[in-house]
Amino acid sequence: MDLHRLQSADGDAVFTRTLDSESLHKFAAVEGLGSLTTEPLDMRLERITRLARRALNAGGVMVSWRDEGGGWLHCGSGPVERVASDAGDEPIWLEALRTQDQWVQRDEGSVPYLTAIRLVDSERNLVGALVLFDEAQNKRGKYDHDRLRDYAAWVETELRVQQLYRGQERLLEELYMARHQALKDHLTRLWNRHAMVELMARELQRAERQVIGTGLLIASLDQIDLGTQEPDEQTDSMLKTAADRLTTAVRPYDALGKFGGNEFLVMLPSCPAHAVIDVADRMLLNISAQPMDTPTGPMMLTMSMGTAHAGPNDRLDPENLIKAADVALARARESGGNTVVEAQPSDYKTG
Repeated sequence: MDLHRLQSADGDAVFTRTLDSESLHKFAAVEGLGSLTTEPLDMRLERITRLARRALNAGGVMVSWRDEGGGWLHCGSGPVERVASDAGDEPIWLEALRTQDQWVQRDEGSVPYLTAIRLVDSERNLVGALVLFDEAQNKRGKYDHDRLRDYAAWVETELRVQQLYRGQERLLEELYMARHQALKDHLTRLWNRHAMVELMARELQRAERQVIGTGLLIASLDQIDLGTQEPDEQTDSMLKTAADRLTTAVRPYDALGKFGGNEFLVMLPSCPAHAVIDVADRMLLNISAQPMDTPTGPMMLTMSMGTAHAGPNDRLDPENLIKAADVALARARESGGNTVVEAQPSDYKTG
Protein backbone atom coordinates (compact mmCIF):
# COMPACT_ATOMS: atom_id res chain seq x y z
CA MET A 1 0.00 0.00 0.00
CA ASP A 2 1.28 3.48 -0.86
CA LEU A 3 1.07 4.91 2.63
CA HIS A 4 2.91 8.08 1.60
CA ARG A 5 0.14 8.81 -0.90
CA LEU A 6 -2.40 8.63 1.90
CA GLN A 7 -0.34 10.79 4.18
CA SER A 8 0.09 13.58 1.65
CA ALA A 9 -3.35 13.41 0.06
CA ASP A 10 -4.40 16.82 1.41
CA GLY A 11 -1.00 18.24 2.31
CA ASP A 12 -1.18 17.59 6.06
CA ALA A 13 2.37 16.77 7.16
CA VAL A 14 1.15 15.81 10.64
CA PHE A 15 -1.39 13.34 9.25
CA THR A 16 1.08 10.51 9.91
CA ARG A 17 0.63 11.00 13.67
CA THR A 18 -3.13 10.45 13.64
CA LEU A 19 -2.77 6.70 13.28
CA ASP A 20 -3.67 4.85 16.45
CA SER A 21 -2.08 1.51 17.34
CA GLU A 22 -5.02 -0.49 15.98
CA SER A 23 -4.78 1.25 12.62
CA LEU A 24 -1.04 0.66 12.52
CA HIS A 25 -1.59 -3.07 13.10
CA LYS A 26 -4.17 -3.16 10.30
CA PHE A 27 -1.81 -1.43 7.90
CA ALA A 28 1.00 -3.79 8.92
CA ALA A 29 -1.23 -6.78 8.18
CA VAL A 30 -2.07 -5.48 4.73
CA GLU A 31 1.58 -4.68 4.09
CA GLY A 32 2.34 -8.28 5.03
CA LEU A 33 -0.19 -9.46 2.46
CA GLY A 34 1.32 -7.02 0.00
CA SER A 35 4.74 -8.62 0.50
CA LEU A 36 3.31 -11.69 -1.26
CA THR A 37 2.66 -9.52 -4.31
CA THR A 38 5.89 -7.56 -4.57
CA GLU A 39 6.06 -8.41 -8.29
CA PRO A 40 3.39 -7.07 -10.65
CA LEU A 41 0.60 -9.53 -11.34
CA ASP A 42 1.45 -9.93 -15.02
CA MET A 43 5.03 -10.91 -14.15
CA ARG A 44 3.81 -13.60 -11.73
CA LEU A 45 1.35 -14.93 -14.28
CA GLU A 46 3.96 -14.91 -17.03
CA ARG A 47 6.21 -17.09 -14.85
CA ILE A 48 3.41 -19.66 -14.45
CA THR A 49 2.74 -19.74 -18.19
CA ARG A 50 6.46 -20.17 -18.89
CA LEU A 51 6.63 -23.19 -16.59
CA ALA A 52 3.43 -24.64 -18.07
CA ARG A 53 4.71 -24.21 -21.61
CA ARG A 54 7.90 -26.10 -20.82
CA ALA A 55 6.16 -28.84 -18.85
CA LEU A 56 3.60 -29.46 -21.61
CA ASN A 57 5.95 -28.80 -24.53
CA ALA A 58 3.42 -26.36 -25.91
CA GLY A 59 3.71 -23.71 -28.56
CA GLY A 60 2.51 -21.21 -25.98
CA VAL A 61 0.44 -20.70 -22.84
CA MET A 62 -1.51 -17.54 -22.09
CA VAL A 63 -3.60 -16.18 -19.21
CA SER A 64 -6.59 -14.00 -20.05
CA TRP A 65 -8.36 -12.25 -17.17
CA ARG A 66 -10.70 -9.39 -16.53
CA ASP A 67 -9.27 -6.19 -15.07
CA GLU A 68 -11.12 -4.03 -12.53
CA GLY A 69 -12.74 -2.07 -15.34
CA GLY A 70 -14.22 -5.21 -16.93
CA GLY A 71 -11.81 -5.31 -19.90
CA TRP A 72 -9.63 -8.27 -20.85
CA LEU A 73 -5.90 -8.49 -20.23
CA HIS A 74 -3.55 -11.11 -21.67
CA CYS A 75 -0.03 -12.26 -20.86
CA GLY A 76 1.88 -15.45 -21.42
CA SER A 77 4.84 -17.37 -22.77
CA GLY A 78 5.31 -17.96 -26.48
CA PRO A 79 3.84 -16.10 -29.46
CA VAL A 80 0.70 -15.08 -27.60
CA GLU A 81 0.04 -11.98 -29.69
CA ARG A 82 -1.89 -13.86 -32.38
CA VAL A 83 -4.09 -15.65 -29.86
CA ALA A 84 -4.63 -12.46 -27.86
CA SER A 85 -5.54 -10.51 -30.99
CA ASP A 86 -8.01 -13.21 -31.97
CA ALA A 87 -9.49 -13.00 -28.47
CA GLY A 88 -10.44 -9.35 -28.90
CA ASP A 89 -12.84 -7.73 -26.47
CA GLU A 90 -14.78 -10.99 -26.05
CA PRO A 91 -12.51 -14.08 -26.26
CA ILE A 92 -13.87 -16.86 -28.48
CA TRP A 93 -13.78 -19.30 -25.56
CA LEU A 94 -15.71 -17.01 -23.22
CA GLU A 95 -19.23 -18.22 -24.02
CA ALA A 96 -18.28 -21.90 -23.79
CA LEU A 97 -16.50 -21.46 -20.45
CA ARG A 98 -19.59 -19.94 -18.89
CA THR A 99 -21.11 -23.41 -18.74
CA GLN A 100 -18.13 -25.81 -18.85
CA ASP A 101 -14.65 -26.08 -17.34
CA GLN A 102 -12.78 -26.63 -20.61
CA TRP A 103 -13.08 -25.63 -24.24
CA VAL A 104 -11.08 -27.12 -27.11
CA GLN A 105 -10.65 -25.87 -30.67
CA ARG A 106 -8.89 -27.96 -33.34
CA ASP A 107 -7.55 -26.87 -36.74
CA GLU A 108 -9.46 -23.62 -36.98
CA GLY A 109 -8.11 -20.12 -37.58
CA SER A 110 -4.44 -19.33 -37.23
CA VAL A 111 -3.80 -21.77 -34.36
CA PRO A 112 -4.19 -25.53 -35.09
CA TYR A 113 -4.97 -26.61 -31.53
CA LEU A 114 -6.22 -24.54 -28.62
CA THR A 115 -7.35 -25.54 -25.12
CA ALA A 116 -8.91 -23.05 -22.65
CA ILE A 117 -9.39 -23.87 -18.95
CA ARG A 118 -11.81 -21.64 -17.06
CA LEU A 119 -10.57 -19.52 -14.15
CA VAL A 120 -13.01 -18.67 -11.36
CA ASP A 121 -12.99 -16.49 -8.25
CA SER A 122 -13.82 -17.61 -4.71
CA GLU A 123 -17.54 -17.45 -5.54
CA ARG A 124 -17.08 -19.58 -8.68
CA ASN A 125 -17.65 -16.66 -11.04
CA LEU A 126 -15.83 -16.81 -14.36
CA VAL A 127 -12.92 -14.35 -14.31
CA GLY A 128 -10.65 -15.61 -17.06
CA ALA A 129 -8.99 -18.54 -18.79
CA LEU A 130 -5.67 -20.33 -19.00
CA VAL A 131 -5.12 -21.04 -22.70
CA LEU A 132 -2.74 -23.58 -24.25
CA PHE A 133 -2.02 -23.47 -27.98
CA ASP A 134 0.19 -25.47 -30.36
CA GLU A 135 1.73 -24.25 -33.59
CA ALA A 136 1.44 -27.73 -35.11
CA GLN A 137 -1.12 -30.48 -34.75
CA ASN A 138 -0.59 -31.94 -31.28
CA LYS A 139 -3.64 -33.67 -29.92
CA ARG A 140 -3.72 -33.40 -26.15
CA GLY A 141 -5.01 -36.13 -23.89
CA LYS A 142 -6.44 -36.29 -20.40
CA TYR A 143 -2.98 -36.22 -18.79
CA ASP A 144 -2.07 -32.89 -20.40
CA HIS A 145 -5.47 -31.43 -19.63
CA ASP A 146 -5.19 -32.43 -15.97
CA ARG A 147 -1.75 -30.80 -15.69
CA LEU A 148 -3.12 -27.69 -17.35
CA ARG A 149 -5.87 -27.59 -14.71
CA ASP A 150 -3.20 -27.73 -12.00
CA TYR A 151 -1.56 -24.65 -13.50
CA ALA A 152 -4.99 -23.01 -13.77
CA ALA A 153 -5.49 -23.52 -10.03
CA TRP A 154 -2.16 -21.79 -9.42
CA VAL A 155 -3.25 -18.86 -11.60
CA GLU A 156 -6.54 -18.65 -9.68
CA THR A 157 -4.61 -18.40 -6.42
CA GLU A 158 -2.56 -15.50 -7.77
CA LEU A 159 -5.66 -13.70 -8.99
CA ARG A 160 -7.42 -14.19 -5.63
CA VAL A 161 -4.42 -12.96 -3.64
CA GLN A 162 -4.32 -9.88 -5.85
CA GLN A 163 -8.06 -9.32 -5.45
CA LEU A 164 -7.85 -9.77 -1.67
CA TYR A 165 -4.93 -7.36 -1.39
CA ARG A 166 -6.63 -4.69 -3.49
CA GLY A 167 -9.88 -5.09 -1.60
CA GLN A 168 -8.20 -4.77 1.79
CA GLU A 169 -6.17 -1.82 0.54
CA ARG A 170 -9.30 0.02 -0.61
CA LEU A 171 -11.11 -0.76 2.64
CA LEU A 172 -8.27 0.58 4.77
CA GLU A 173 -8.00 3.67 2.59
CA GLU A 174 -11.69 4.31 3.21
CA LEU A 175 -11.35 3.73 6.96
CA TYR A 176 -8.24 5.87 7.09
CA MET A 177 -9.85 8.77 5.26
CA ALA A 178 -13.04 8.43 7.34
CA ARG A 179 -10.93 8.77 10.50
CA HIS A 180 -9.16 11.71 8.92
CA GLN A 181 -12.47 13.45 8.25
CA ALA A 182 -13.67 12.71 11.79
CA LEU A 183 -10.65 14.63 13.08
CA LYS A 184 -11.49 17.74 11.07
CA ASP A 185 -13.60 20.74 12.05
CA HIS A 186 -16.55 20.82 9.66
CA LEU A 187 -16.44 24.60 9.16
CA THR A 188 -12.75 25.42 8.70
CA ARG A 189 -11.47 21.92 7.74
CA LEU A 190 -8.70 22.37 10.29
CA TRP A 191 -7.93 19.72 12.91
CA ASN A 192 -10.54 19.60 15.66
CA ARG A 193 -9.92 19.60 19.43
CA HIS A 194 -9.69 15.81 19.68
CA ALA A 195 -7.11 15.64 16.90
CA MET A 196 -5.03 18.47 18.36
CA VAL A 197 -4.87 16.89 21.81
CA GLU A 198 -3.83 13.59 20.24
CA LEU A 199 -1.15 15.25 18.15
CA MET A 200 0.13 17.22 21.12
CA ALA A 201 0.41 14.11 23.30
CA ARG A 202 2.56 12.38 20.71
CA GLU A 203 4.64 15.45 20.00
CA LEU A 204 5.35 16.10 23.69
CA GLN A 205 6.52 12.51 24.11
CA ARG A 206 8.82 12.88 21.14
CA ALA A 207 10.06 16.28 22.35
CA GLU A 208 11.30 14.78 25.62
CA ARG A 209 14.19 13.30 23.62
CA GLN A 210 15.19 16.68 22.20
CA VAL A 211 16.58 19.93 23.58
CA ILE A 212 14.42 22.41 21.68
CA GLY A 213 10.93 21.74 22.98
CA THR A 214 7.43 22.38 21.68
CA GLY A 215 5.55 25.64 21.40
CA LEU A 216 1.82 26.20 21.71
CA LEU A 217 -0.33 29.14 20.71
CA ILE A 218 -4.05 29.77 21.37
CA ALA A 219 -5.70 32.58 19.43
CA SER A 220 -9.19 34.07 19.25
CA LEU A 221 -10.76 36.67 16.99
CA ASP A 222 -11.38 39.95 18.80
CA GLN A 223 -14.39 40.69 16.57
CA ILE A 224 -16.40 37.69 17.84
CA ASP A 225 -17.74 37.32 21.35
CA LEU A 226 -19.38 33.91 21.42
CA GLY A 227 -20.39 34.43 25.01
CA THR A 228 -23.15 36.78 23.85
CA GLN A 229 -23.09 36.46 20.08
CA GLU A 230 -24.91 33.62 18.33
CA PRO A 231 -23.00 32.06 15.42
CA ASP A 232 -24.31 33.26 12.08
CA GLU A 233 -23.21 33.39 8.45
CA GLN A 234 -20.91 36.35 9.05
CA THR A 235 -19.16 34.80 12.05
CA ASP A 236 -18.68 31.61 10.04
CA SER A 237 -17.16 33.64 7.22
CA MET A 238 -14.83 35.41 9.67
CA LEU A 239 -13.67 32.11 11.14
CA LYS A 240 -13.00 30.60 7.72
CA THR A 241 -11.09 33.69 6.64
CA ALA A 242 -9.04 33.57 9.83
CA ALA A 243 -8.30 29.87 9.26
CA ASP A 244 -7.05 30.56 5.73
CA ARG A 245 -4.81 33.40 6.87
CA LEU A 246 -3.39 31.46 9.81
CA THR A 247 -2.61 28.54 7.52
CA THR A 248 -0.30 30.70 5.42
CA ALA A 249 1.61 31.81 8.53
CA VAL A 250 2.58 28.39 9.92
CA ARG A 251 5.34 26.03 8.88
CA PRO A 252 4.39 22.93 6.83
CA TYR A 253 5.04 20.65 9.81
CA ASP A 254 3.13 22.73 12.37
CA ALA A 255 -0.37 21.63 13.41
CA LEU A 256 -3.19 24.17 13.17
CA GLY A 257 -6.58 23.36 14.64
CA LYS A 258 -9.97 24.81 15.48
CA PHE A 259 -10.10 24.52 19.24
CA GLY A 260 -13.35 26.10 20.32
CA GLY A 261 -16.15 28.32 19.09
CA ASN A 262 -13.80 31.26 18.58
CA GLU A 263 -10.39 29.75 19.26
CA PHE A 264 -7.59 28.36 17.17
CA LEU A 265 -4.69 26.32 18.46
CA VAL A 266 -1.27 26.01 16.87
CA MET A 267 1.29 23.38 17.89
CA LEU A 268 4.87 24.22 16.96
CA PRO A 269 7.14 21.14 17.03
CA SER A 270 10.90 21.67 17.47
CA CYS A 271 10.40 25.32 18.27
CA PRO A 272 12.50 27.20 20.88
CA ALA A 273 10.65 29.38 23.38
CA HIS A 274 11.76 32.69 21.88
CA ALA A 275 10.58 31.65 18.40
CA VAL A 276 7.00 31.04 19.58
CA ILE A 277 6.48 34.79 19.96
CA ASP A 278 7.91 35.35 16.47
CA VAL A 279 5.37 32.93 14.98
CA ALA A 280 2.55 34.61 16.90
CA ASP A 281 3.60 38.07 15.66
CA ARG A 282 3.66 36.77 12.09
CA MET A 283 0.14 35.44 12.54
CA LEU A 284 -1.11 38.78 13.82
CA LEU A 285 0.28 40.45 10.71
CA ASN A 286 -1.38 37.90 8.42
CA ILE A 287 -4.76 38.23 10.14
CA SER A 288 -4.86 42.02 9.79
CA ALA A 289 -3.02 42.25 6.44
CA GLN A 290 -6.15 43.37 4.61
CA PRO A 291 -9.81 44.06 5.36
CA MET A 292 -12.34 41.29 5.02
CA ASP A 293 -15.35 41.98 2.79
CA THR A 294 -18.71 41.76 4.57
CA PRO A 295 -22.28 42.70 3.55
CA THR A 296 -21.94 45.86 5.64
CA GLY A 297 -18.55 46.83 4.24
CA PRO A 298 -14.85 46.05 4.84
CA MET A 299 -13.91 44.76 8.31
CA MET A 300 -10.46 44.53 9.86
CA LEU A 301 -9.77 41.28 11.71
CA THR A 302 -7.54 41.17 14.77
CA MET A 303 -6.64 38.48 17.26
CA SER A 304 -5.63 37.97 20.85
CA MET A 305 -3.01 35.28 21.37
CA GLY A 306 -1.58 33.39 24.33
CA THR A 307 1.60 31.33 24.03
CA ALA A 308 3.19 28.55 26.07
CA HIS A 309 6.25 26.34 25.72
CA ALA A 310 7.25 22.87 26.91
CA GLY A 311 10.95 22.15 27.23
CA PRO A 312 12.41 18.61 27.17
CA ASN A 313 12.49 18.42 31.00
CA ASP A 314 9.13 20.05 31.76
CA ARG A 315 7.10 16.81 31.68
CA LEU A 316 3.90 18.59 30.66
CA ASP A 317 0.87 16.89 29.20
CA PRO A 318 -1.37 18.58 26.59
CA GLU A 319 -3.87 19.88 29.14
CA ASN A 320 -1.09 21.52 31.21
CA LEU A 321 0.19 23.33 28.15
CA ILE A 322 -3.27 24.31 26.94
CA LYS A 323 -4.23 25.75 30.34
CA ALA A 324 -1.07 27.85 30.47
CA ALA A 325 -1.65 29.25 26.99
CA ASP A 326 -5.32 29.86 27.79
CA VAL A 327 -4.40 31.92 30.88
CA ALA A 328 -2.08 33.99 28.69
CA LEU A 329 -4.87 34.39 26.11
CA ALA A 330 -7.20 35.76 28.80
CA ARG A 331 -4.60 38.41 29.67
CA ALA A 332 -4.29 39.33 25.99
CA ARG A 333 -8.04 39.81 25.74
CA GLU A 334 -8.15 41.88 28.91
CA SER A 335 -5.43 44.15 27.56
CA GLY A 336 -7.63 45.16 24.63
CA GLY A 337 -6.79 42.48 22.06
CA ASN A 338 -4.64 42.46 18.93
CA THR A 339 -1.65 41.41 21.00
CA VAL A 340 0.40 38.41 22.11
CA VAL A 341 0.93 37.45 25.76
CA GLU A 342 3.38 34.79 26.91
CA ALA A 343 2.47 32.39 29.74
CA GLN A 344 4.31 32.95 33.03
CA PRO A 345 5.96 30.14 35.06
CA SER A 346 3.11 30.28 37.58
CA ASP A 347 0.58 29.58 34.79
CA TYR A 348 1.87 26.02 34.29
CA LYS A 349 -0.14 23.85 36.66
CA THR A 350 1.35 20.36 36.87
CA GLY A 351 -0.48 19.18 40.01
